[in-house]
Amino acid sequence: MTAELSGVDLARQVLAAACGQARKHRGHREEKPKRRAGQVVRRDGREPLGLGTAIPWMMAERGMVAPAVGGNVPARFDDILVAAAPELA
Repeated sequence: MTAELSGVDLARQVLAAACGQARKHRGHREEKPKRRAGQVVRRDGREPLGLGTAIPWMMAERGMVAPAVGGNVPARFDDILVAAAPELA
């Protein structure tokens, strides 16, 4: 006589079968594709660029020149102050 399984006994049997299948296929897991970390070659202008590449490229395209060393506000504060408020200088 074979008794029909139900409830907890049936769940245990299904779990045991699933564990057996998992052990059988343990080494056959598919790997996720790796992301490319290299620079993308621009062909038609639609490929993405990093911000560090895009800013100098746009500046060169528009004929803009990056400021020279020492060309920032703290270095030229006296000149800016004279131009903005000569009475305070």
